[in-house]
Amino acid sequence: MGGGTQFLFSVYGFTLSVPELTPNMGLFWYFFTEMFEHFRLFFIATFQVNVFIYLLPLSIKLRAEPYLLCLTLLSLISIFKSYPSYGDVGFYLSLLSGLPHLGPFMKQSFFVANMLLAATVLGPILFQLWIYNGSANANYFFAINLVFGTAQIFLVTDVLFAQVKRDFFLEKGFTQVNAQGEKELSKLKLNSF
Repeated sequence: MGGGTQFLFSVYGFTLSVPELTPNMGLFWYFFTEMFEHFRLFFIATFQVNVFIYLLPLSIKLRAEPYLLCLTLLSLISIFKSYPSYGDVGFYLSLLSGLPHLGPFMKQSFFVANMLLAATVLGPILFQLWIYNGSANANYFFAINLVFGTAQIFLVTDVLFAQVKRDFFLEKGFTQVNAQGEKELSKLKLNSF
């Protein structure tokens, strides 16, 4: 073993400095290929700090829900990662099954699922058409990347709003109309899903 510190740049510096602009399912590569070189350092810092800026507010808001906090931070890291993969998304999507109690409060599930499905199917096709066949251009592939990123952001916001709604209904209850047509206040129980 060499014992040098070259591995630090090879592991962390590569991810933080984004030197390789090979097209991937992320949002960085297209932006940095279109940008003037003298603005590069500023935008790299801006893009990289975007991952960490959510840590403190989310930690304060979700201090009673550590699993949801972990899931949210993993999803934000996956969205704003400089070199993302489908595996990153699959990992936090599999962890989403640990929150079945939020399902009834989520309103954009169908829309998000269709966006993710379209991006997952069309992403490799447009990459093949652009890189290997030469019959498409980078804009088509980047448009699918934007759909993929937008779907993930919609999913994160939907999960967080579902948690806020659930907390509200646990605390305040909700009104519903009974069989006689009268409004009655119902409260959720903490252990009910």
